[in-house]
Amino acid sequence: MKTATMTTTLKRDHLSFGNMKLPTTTAIFNLCSATDCPSIKLGLCQAFNDKGRCICYALNAERRFSDTVLPYRRRQEKVWDSLSAVDFAAQFMVIINRRLTDTTALRFDESGDFRSQADVDKLSDIAMLLSHHGIVVYGYTARKDLDFSNVHSNLVINGSGFKVHGEFRMITKRSDRPKGYGMCCGDCRKCTRCLKGKLTCNLPH
Repeated sequence: MKTATMTTTLKRDHLSFGNMKLPTTTAIFNLCSATDCPSIKLGLCQAFNDKGRCICYALNAERRFSDTVLPYRRRQEKVWDSLSAVDFAAQFMVIINRRLTDTTALRFDESGDFRSQADVDKLSDIAMLLSHHGIVVYGYTARKDLDFSNVHSNLVINGSGFKVHGEFRMITKRSDRPKGYGMCCGDCRKCTRCLKGKLTCNLPH
């Protein structure tokens, strides 16, 4: 992997650690915003029904806090585009090694989605590099049009409405849960289904 010339540095304020659902041991980084999400534009997102009603919490947050949340996520996208996989992984490790709390996972795309196959391949390279430090990379995608067959084993991808390693399926009531699927408890601090690539259903919230 060739290291790109750095024009930007990954800084501590480009990452968040934990939220109301995720533990503080999980770092969060977005490749793009929900406003610019390619899956919405391609009509692949489960968070929109046939009438276009939005139940995407990431997009709702960007609309509600458009002066802070949206610019923050677009800054993350610029950092992503400016750094190679090698540089991103190296600078990520510098940041987490300064933390008092251990970091065990990197959650990609709390908002947005993969914009292209190049994003998938780059994240796979990052997952490979972070595997040497015991950090799992995981997240969700609605991009069923992309190829995930050759991603590194340390990158756990949950397809939104289709299976990659795991699947995250939206259902309207509990009785719709298919056989073999568990239910999302709504608190990733108590559950590791998606981190391990399990088949999971979720109710709109």
